[in-house]
Amino acid sequence: MKILENRGICIGLMLVLVVCGFLLGGYKGLAGAYQKASDVFFLGEDGAGVCVAKDMAERAGALTNLQTVAKKYLAAEDAAAREAADAVNAYTRADGDVSALFAANTSMETAMEALYRELGEKNLSDKDESYRQRLYTEFNSRGDTISHDPYYSYAADYNRILQKFPANLIAALTPIQAAPVSR
Repeated sequence: MKILENRGICIGLMLVLVVCGFLLGGYKGLAGAYQKASDVFFLGEDGAGVCVAKDMAERAGALTNLQTVAKKYLAAEDAAAREAADAVNAYTRADGDVSALFAANTSMETAMEALYRELGEKNLSDKDESYRQRLYTEFNSRGDTISHDPYYSYAADYNRILQKFPANLIAALTPIQAAPVSR
């Protein structure tokens, strides 16, 4: 082939192949590091299921249970009840998307607080009042657990890697993104 006898074309082709190999290898390496952080989010540090995702699911369950109590005392069109329903729906739709799960978790915090306070102004039965307080305590306890999860360490380590050369160059030229964090 005559084209391969041209030194300039061969050097250009070699450079293109080296750059593509660099980007592909770097992308695979960074994607693997991100996957490790993601696995800690969804499975826990040791893979046993003690993780942010599990705690968020428990928070969604507590908010759902508080909604059940609220149905006895609040109108269906009540703003706090609607906000709680929207937050749980956002959590359900976010399945598998760490950024969306963090956003839904923040919405659930706001909704839980509003619903808890509004129900506190109603004349609840003793049983419902006790349940309201237990759900609120459990919800906040899970939030505290989330804030201390090892995921944040893995995400921070990964995000630090992305800020250094050559990872920052690879991230700029590929679809690699930072690991989401929210506290």
